[in-house]
Amino acid sequence: MAIAKNPKVIMTDVQFVERLTQIRNRKTFYKNKYPYNLCYINKDGRTSADCVNLVKAILNGYNVYNNTIGYYQRDLSNTGDCTEAELLAQCEDVSSDFTKLGSRAMILYMKGHIGVYLGKIVSEKYNVIECTVSFGGGVVYSWVDADGTRRNEKGGYKAKKWTHYGLPSKWVAFHGLGYEPSPIPLPKDDKSKDQNIYIVQKGDTLSRIASKYGLSLKQILELNPEITNPNLIQIGHRIKIR
Repeated sequence: MAIAKNPKVIMTDVQFVERLTQIRNRKTFYKNKYPYNLCYINKDGRTSADCVNLVKAILNGYNVYNNTIGYYQRDLSNTGDCTEAELLAQCEDVSSDFTKLGSRAMILYMKGHIGVYLGKIVSEKYNVIECTVSFGGGVVYSWVDADGTRRNEKGGYKAKKWTHYGLPSKWVAFHGLGYEPSPIPLPKDDKSKDQNIYIVQKGDTLSRIASKYGLSLKQILELNPEITNPNLIQIGHRIKIR
């Protein structure tokens, strides 16, 4: 295992959360056998991952919109092929005081496991995304309490608590915006100037976007099969319009 020598900021906090959510919205299952844990897309359409490799894939630029069977993240040069503890060690502002989590996305850590605290989001049922064998298995939403206690969306508690968290600022640009649109330029694979792509803004709905470009809701869903819930789109989401 190793850590990156020259990590680079490659996304905003908005994009980090949106990309994790994109994987969460797929059919997924937990698998810890390398390399089939690096967001590998199986023949049945399900994506496999494990806790640390889910986060590493995203922080190394994994294309969450690629649905090619077998596609996974091979390049880990931005984080290194590190363990959970080594990933936390690369974070800044590492703390064990969960009352101060605030509104920024954080890497959550306990021995042998990591997840991502999503910061300020609207749901009262979850504030974490993690890949786990617990809670039904796969990439799931969960919740962290102010003392580090971990539970699932339905309120079921797990005996183990999160012990530390850290800011992934070596890879993610933060502005304390609570997932408002960010002024940081989008990466090359997310260019908003692409005339075939619309970037979701605050207040947008899928129906409004479809109407704006002369499409029906059915047509825009056909163009974007990864959207499983038309009522749940995130700010920063890339919507195909052609």
